[in-house]
Amino acid sequence: MRIVVLLFLAGAAVAQAPAPKAAAPPAFQAKPVGTLKQVMRSILLPNSDAIFNVSQTPPKNDDQWAAVENSAIAIAEAAALINMPGRLRSDGKPVPMRRADWIKYSQGLVAAATASYKAIQSKNTDMIDMANDGLTEACDACHRVYRDVPQK
Repeated sequence: MRIVVLLFLAGAAVAQAPAPKAAAPPAFQAKPVGTLKQVMRSILLPNSDAIFNVSQTPPKNDDQWAAVENSAIAIAEAAALINMPGRLRSDGKPVPMRRADWIKYSQGLVAAATASYKAIQSKNTDMIDMANDGLTEACDACHRVYRDVPQK
């Protein structure tokens, strides 16, 4: 009888014990696929061209304006892609994402693309042209150091 009571009490104690917390699922860890040059040529270049072309050929309808807005968003978001851990340059060396100037240029790219996005939302080509100057400068500042000069 004592064994039955002990088993009953042990079972009740186990039943009242809190269930262990399930471990959180691991966060998605993306790994780079393309090189820095491939990301630049496949995302940044065509999207910057779409924005710069607004001066020559302004969008004619809301869908075309939305496409240009999306181009500005793609450029702003691409700053995270070019800084993805493991991203390599075309020469196989890692992107210098810890260098202060690289960080500054990446932040400048986000700021310029955000300014372009806001200007595009206004649908005012003069404002877009001014924002384009900032986007051009953000790109050129980095290119002068990292693209136009052989890297060691």
